[in-house]
Amino acid sequence: MKIGIVGLGLIGGSIAKAIKQNTEHEVLGTDLLESVVCKALLLEAIDERLTYDSIGQCDIMILSLYPGATIEYVKAHQGYLKKGAFVIDCCGVKEAVCAEIQPIAAEQGFAYVGGHPMAGIEFSGFKYSQNDLFKHASMILTPQTDMSIQDMDLLKKLWLSLGFNHVQISTPTEHDR
Repeated sequence: MKIGIVGLGLIGGSIAKAIKQNTEHEVLGTDLLESVVCKALLLEAIDERLTYDSIGQCDIMILSLYPGATIEYVKAHQGYLKKGAFVIDCCGVKEAVCAEIQPIAAEQGFAYVGGHPMAGIEFSGFKYSQNDLFKHASMILTPQTDMSIQDMDLLKKLWLSLGFNHVQISTPTEHDR
């Protein structure tokens, strides 16, 4: 699979490194800072730069951005996302983000899943990202109600392969509470 990652800070960079270390998936990445993308390429945390042209090739898009930026990214790039792809955010809040992105997903034909990796350290940025940051951590997913068991199983297996030891399914409201 091709996996695109938007935002290569602590969480996005750690996801990229974990994917590269633990799976055979191809990782495409981008960040606001060109220097971060270059470092990620140099350290082989990503295989190539994520561009407008390659967004539509990604089977999974992981958005590791702040909530407002996540919503804006989806709005700005909705026409580039592959039909049938999974779009997963890594925001710490779900209700506000899910409410904005779910209608876009339904209209554009991609599957949106809210996500929240329950891991981190007191530092931020790609330079602190780690391929084992998620070891023994939990991943909370807030899928749309019409998501198939097969699709959820595929996503669960992906997160477990990155070191998470538990995937919790929740609703956006339950998560935020």
